[in-house]
Parts: sequence; C-alpha cells; structure tokens
Amino acid sequence: MINSFFSSRKLSRLNNSSRFRLFSTLELNGSNLEKQIQIEKRKRNQGYFALDYLLDRTTYFDFFSPDTFEIAKASTYFALYFKVPQVTPELLLYSCFYKDSSISNFLKPYSTLETKEKIEKGILGKISENKNSSENEKRVVEFSRQVNQIFLKTAELGLNRFKNPVITSEILFLTLMEESSYPTYKLIKKIIGNEADWYVLRYQLIKHLHSQESNVRSEISKNQQYFAYLLKTQITETEFDKLLETKSLDRAILMFRNILISESLKMNVSNVILKEIKKSIKITNTRKYSSEL
Repeated sequence: MINSFFSSRKLSRLNNSSRFRLFSTLELNGSNLEKQIQIEKRKRNQGYFALDYLLDRTTYFDFFSPDTFEIAKASTYFALYFKVPQVTPELLLYSCFYKDSSISNFLKPYSTLETKEKIEKGILGKISENKNSSENEKRVVEFSRQVNQIFLKTAELGLNRFKNPVITSEILFLTLMEESSYPTYKLIKKIIGNEADWYVLRYQLIKHLHSQESNVRSEISKNQQYFAYLLKTQITETEFDKLLETKSLDRAILMFRNILISESLKMNVSNVILKEIKKSIKITNTRKYSSEL
C-alpha cells in the first residue's frame, strides 16, 4: 500500500512537470505570436506610409488610366505629324478615334474616314504652315493651356460626378463633348450629325461609368476600394471590365495589394525623404548672407 502511494505521488509529479512544460511552451508560443503580430502591424503601417508619401507626390497624369495615357501620348505624336506647335483639344479628339481603347468601342459607328477628315480640317485650320519640318520633329511637344484645363476638368468631373479618382478615356471624352467652351464641343456634334444621337452616346457613356462605379462599391469593401482605384491605373479599362464581369475583381485587388505593399516595403522611405529635403534646401536656399559681422 505504501508502494502504491509513492508510485501514485511519482506519477502526479510527472504530470505536474508535464503541465509546467506544456504551459511554458504555450506562453512562449503566445509571446512569439504577439511579436509576429506586432512585426506585421509595423510592416503594414510602413507600407501604408510609403504609399501615402508616394501618392502625395503625384499629379493628375499618375491617375490616368492606361487608355487615357495612350490617348494623351498619341496626341503628342499627331502634333509632330501635323506640325502643330502644341497639343490642342482637337488632337486629343483625333487620338480618341485612332487609339484602340475603351472609348473607341463607343465611337465605332462614327469612326469613318469622313470623321477623321473633319477633325483634320479643325486641326489644320488653326495653324500656319511650318516649313521647317526637321526642327519640328526634334522639338518637345507640350500640351496647350486649353488641354491642361481639359485634364483638370476631367479630374473634377470624375471625382464630383462619378466619385472616381481615375481619369478614364470615357470621362475624358465626356469632358470634350460636354464643355461648350472647347472647340471639340461643336466638332463632336458635327461628327455625330444630329442631337438625338449625341444624347444617346452621352447616355451610353454615363450609364457605363455609373454601372462600373456601383459594381466597385457594392462588391469591394471600403478599405479595399483604395487599391481598386490604384489597380485601375495599371490595367486597361477593358481588362477592368472583364474582372467585374467575371466577379474576380476582389481576388485581383487582393493579389495587387499584396504585391504593392511588398514592393513598397523594399523602398527606403527615409533615404528618399532625406534626398528630397537636401534637394529642396539646395533649390530654395538662395538668400545670401553677409560674411561681415
């Protein structure tokens, strides 16, 4: 009986030591888990800080969709081709009919040789002949004041009317066709032919934009919409529409978000800020102090 008592006590001591090791292991794992969570939170905050810093340094060109960017780029090539000193609103309109983009699908019924000739007359009618073509090809083409105003108007239209920070080709074309102060307003009406068709085209564009935006807001959580718009600046508008149609936009955003944050973590933001501070001091510190006291 005494032996059985001691054997039971020995067994209980083993059980107690096992419990101690178990709970100490759990505590260690718990502390390691907390450390990992803290590290992940720091990484996330660092990634968001890097993204916010980079976004503060952007212009409206950075929020062009790839389609809009290609249209703007093509307009500079057409300016060289037509020997125009600057990119005009007519050249933007001309590029909308030439470049394969989302807006070109809506413009197919009007994309004829006659249409392009009408726009060419509008372009050539505003300029004098430039005989020195060799110099013209070498120069850097700039956007005219009117075109820069159009870009700003387009950004305002997207934000205020469609709640969309990305400047798409459809919003750009809407600005060209709705703003009566620009020469493209009358030119588009002349191309379409009658007022009824003009309103039909306008309705189709607005309907598509509202439908796209409502799908983004209904399918994507508010926290992820930030990355949805960033994704929209990286893929074509047709590709974005396909993601909406196949109900795979949320997965694409999640993948894009992971790539974006991992890439932003590789960037040393402190060094970038330090370089910009030094550059700012070098540029702005123009005041000269007298060495004589």
